[in-house]
Amino acid sequence: MGLEHLFGPLKDLLAEKWFSIPALIGVVGFLLYRIADFLQHQHTKAATQPTDLEKMTPEIFEQKKKRKLKRTSGALWKNTLSWGLQFGYVIGGIPGIFNLLEARGWSSSSIYTALGVIGWIFNMLVSKMFSLWTPALPFMPHAHNPRKTWTFGNAAWQAWGVASWSVPAYFFFSAMQQNGWVGSVAMIWVSQIIQLAIFIFTIKKQAVPYQQYAGLSPEFKANLHAYLEKQGFNDAEVGVLKGLKMGPNAFATSLTPGYRQIVMTEELVEGFRDPQNPNFQLKLDDSALEAVIAHEVGHIKNYHVQKSIFWGGLFSSLTTIAVYQIFGAKGAEFVIFDAETSRQLTMFWGQSILNVTMMFLLNFIMIGVIRGNEYQADTHLLETNGCKKGDQFFHQIRHIAPVTNHPLWDRCNATHPAPEVREARIKEWQSKNCPPK
Repeated sequence: MGLEHLFGPLKDLLAEKWFSIPALIGVVGFLLYRIADFLQHQHTKAATQPTDLEKMTPEIFEQKKKRKLKRTSGALWKNTLSWGLQFGYVIGGIPGIFNLLEARGWSSSSIYTALGVIGWIFNMLVSKMFSLWTPALPFMPHAHNPRKTWTFGNAAWQAWGVASWSVPAYFFFSAMQQNGWVGSVAMIWVSQIIQLAIFIFTIKKQAVPYQQYAGLSPEFKANLHAYLEKQGFNDAEVGVLKGLKMGPNAFATSLTPGYRQIVMTEELVEGFRDPQNPNFQLKLDDSALEAVIAHEVGHIKNYHVQKSIFWGGLFSSLTTIAVYQIFGAKGAEFVIFDAETSRQLTMFWGQSILNVTMMFLLNFIMIGVIRGNEYQADTHLLETNGCKKGDQFFHQIRHIAPVTNHPLWDRCNATHPAPEVREARIKEWQSKNCPPK
């Protein structure tokens, strides 16, 4: 089988004028993120120890700086390789697999299934952040990004991302041709709601209600109960996650006013020993813990989860419509199979092309949305419980991560504003609005 037969579809794609737009967006996004990686490395090299971290020795700071330098030095080539492999697989690998399997007598449905499985494995190998198939939940990657890639939860999550788009697309196009986008778009929204509902159910099942958790003081429980009551929450909606080893953290999730949950990790409540600085333990007092919960209440009161679902669903829907109208219409002009089947296969290919070229733009937009949400949640904290020690959490986090990020890298990658910025904001507000401590 000659190279022309394997990569003829690639030649056809490059000749398409419409492809110049996503290709340009992809190249610009790729370059922007790589520039950010380079600037991050240079910024880390020049970093000096903050003068206000009283529990940080110069030796520990230098160790942390050295570790971060190692990460930043590898980020440029690792991220380049990861995206390059994905781009190469999508642009050249998928068409090659199409034709190789077709030449061996595979049915179109078998090829379609094989592409889903191969793509799932490939994505698990090269990336924990971006999906090759559909940006079903672009607001979730940073929240659901386990340290170990090959876990059941992560594998199932990625598999759902493949199946929830590719399976409906196959059958909806078969039944409705280009108008099948209506069904696929509907399935995107249904899929997101199902994922969120399962996630909330799982968290509710795992969380120990804070009133029943022995590691919290009676004073904290009484004060938090009074605050939650004013905010329209009940005690069962706040709990502690035990034994998951997620580090010191808290988060909120919500689908409806009656189906929501706020959780603190056990490490946040009991204390977290920094493995790189054994002499430091992140341990919040009751006032700081109350402030953390007030921040999470702000997420729910401002409907941040629902808004993120909206933006994720909107981007996914627009991509899906484009796939149906461009690749569903072209069909056999791209890949030489029978007309009906080739359209379904090229739609799979088209979805992958748009995602791998648009991933940086979508990530940049969603990072901005999430950072805005965090700012709003901090505002809610200040307006409803601002004189509590919310700054204590960010100050202690800075002991664990004392080396700041470059502003461009931060804007491209960080879902939360820098802890030093958030600490300073809270302190400034307290100096103007709270009685002297």
